[in-house]
Amino acid sequence: MKKTESYSGVLKQLEDMVQKMNDGKIPIDELGDQVKNAASMINFLRKRLKSVEVEITEVLKDLEKEDEKIDE
Repeated sequence: MKKTESYSGVLKQLEDMVQKMNDGKIPIDELGDQVKNAASMINFLRKRLKSVEVEITEVLKDLEKEDEKIDE
């Protein structure tokens, strides 16, 4: 997985991988590596979600501060 990957791109890769696992299309010899890769993707997605959550929270706090200034 590249560091410049987008959230939606990684999510699509993960969804495709899970579908292949469900369909039995991943050979048992590759399964361990694929599960490790999936775990890495999940970790990336969680971190990205948390980052966006923090960013949105900061924006909302700034908006609240601006509203307070307007109300004064």
